[in-house]
Amino acid sequence: MGAAQTIRSSFSISVKSAFAAVPPWIWLIQIMLTSFFSMFFFVLLADFSGSTTSTVSYVAIGNAVQSIAIVSMYSIAMIPGTQKHMETLPAMMQTPASMYTIFIGMSLFSILSGFFAVGVSLGYAAFFGVDFSMLNVVSIVVVMIFTALSMSSIGMAIGSIGIYLRTSMILASIMSYIGLVIAGVNFPVSSLPGWVQVFSSAYPLTYAVEATRMSIDGIGLGGMTFQLGMMLLLAIIFIVMSFVLFRYFERLSRQNGKLDHF
Repeated sequence: MGAAQTIRSSFSISVKSAFAAVPPWIWLIQIMLTSFFSMFFFVLLADFSGSTTSTVSYVAIGNAVQSIAIVSMYSIAMIPGTQKHMETLPAMMQTPASMYTIFIGMSLFSILSGFFAVGVSLGYAAFFGVDFSMLNVVSIVVVMIFTALSMSSIGMAIGSIGIYLRTSMILASIMSYIGLVIAGVNFPVSSLPGWVQVFSSAYPLTYAVEATRMSIDGIGLGGMTFQLGMMLLLAIIFIVMSFVLFRYFERLSRQNGKLDHF
């Protein structure tokens, strides 16, 4: 079985498995409610604080972008743990197909879910007063693609570690909450201490949030080459890292009998 066929098959199986456990309408409601209340909480804080920088519109846009990070990164990071819980990981590792290729295929559904989540969240942002009259549609579509790619790559790196760990849920949760603090989601990165800004510059969500705000202001792709370039660069780095980590922890799990340790 070729890599392309493996990816298609694993993607199809992941979709069927997801909707076998949770009906599509519940999945839909979950994404819509999670996106809304996550944004609503921080919008209320922004409105209460009366800040001139962290305005309601500023926070709404940031949390709309954050939604794709939560759905894509978190869901992908949880794939190995889910397979351990379902006791299917050892069987998957006995197949002739590359386990990493299967991992990529199973990640595609989470990436597509992230696109849906950010679309819903941008709709909520309009409800909370964000002005989309100058929106550059081409720019924001490209930015969302780059955002999904870069944040999914982090999820793959975390998930690779989850091959060996009992679960990668804690690490994925930590990374999700870190993004709320260092990526300019709810307040400008410039307000953070200098040493924290160093970490912000290595986190793809920082550039995703900035590029999204630029798209809403009507700026085209030519005006955000730096942000797109950094997201692409970080995506490549994390994908390479995930491949190396996956191979290492896969080998370590086989040696120490951790494949079904949940």
